[in-house]
Amino acid sequence: MTRRHRAALYAGSLLLVGALLPPVTSIADHRLSLHMLLEMLLLALIVPLFAYGAGGLRRVRRVAGVHPAVGIVTLNVVLFGSQLPAVMDLASKSLLVREAAQVAFIAGAFLFWWPIVRPGALSAIAKIGYLMVAGVPPTIPGITLALSHHLFYQAYRSLEDQQLAGLLLFGTAKFALVLGTFVILWRMLTPEPEPPDRDDREVASGDLPPGAPAWLERLDEELPAEAGRPRVNELLQPRGR
Repeated sequence: MTRRHRAALYAGSLLLVGALLPPVTSIADHRLSLHMLLEMLLLALIVPLFAYGAGGLRRVRRVAGVHPAVGIVTLNVVLFGSQLPAVMDLASKSLLVREAAQVAFIAGAFLFWWPIVRPGALSAIAKIGYLMVAGVPPTIPGITLALSHHLFYQAYRSLEDQQLAGLLLFGTAKFALVLGTFVILWRMLTPEPEPPDRDDREVASGDLPPGAPAWLERLDEELPAEAGRPRVNELLQPRGR
C-alpha cells in the first residue's frame, strides 16, 4: 500500500466514524438541508476517499469485484430510497432507523465509487462513460425538491429549507461526477515518465536533438557504394600500363 492509499484510508475511516456518531446525525436532523449536506459530503468526499484507500489493500482488490451496473443501480436505489417521505419521517423519530439508513447510503456510495478507484477495473474512457450515465438519475429528486411548492416531509416543515436541500442534492451530485470526470481526463492526458535508458552502448549524439527520429539520424550515415560502379578514389588513381 502506498502512502497516498494509507492516508486516504485513515482519513476516510475517521470521517466515516464521525459521520455515524449520534452528535453529527442529531445536528443534521434539525434541518433537511443539513441532512442533505451530510449525505452529499458522504457521497462526494468521504466515501470516495475511503474507497480509494481501500483500493490499495491487496486482499480487497483480489476478492472485491463489482460490476459497474451494480454500482449505478445500488447508488440510485439508496439515493432515491433515502429521500422518500416515509423513510425520512421515520428516521427522524428512530435512531436505529436513522443509523441503518446512513449505513445503507454509505454502502451504496462505496459500491458506486469502487469501479472507479479500484486499479484495473475500468479503462479511462469507460470510467467517464460510467460517470455520465450515473449522473442522470440524481437530477430527478434534486429538481423535484428544488422546484416543488409542496412540502413532502412531516418532520421538516420549511419549504425554503426543502428547496435548498434539493439544490444541494442536484448541485453536489453533479459537481462530484464532473470533478471525477475531470480528474480522469487529467490523469489520462498527463504524459507518463519515460523509462530510463539502460542501453550501455555509446550513441553519438552529434548535433541532433534528443529523441530525434531514426530517419533523421540515418542522414548522417555514409551512403553505401553501388555495385558495379567504380568509386571516386578509383577513378582518380592512374591506371597502370
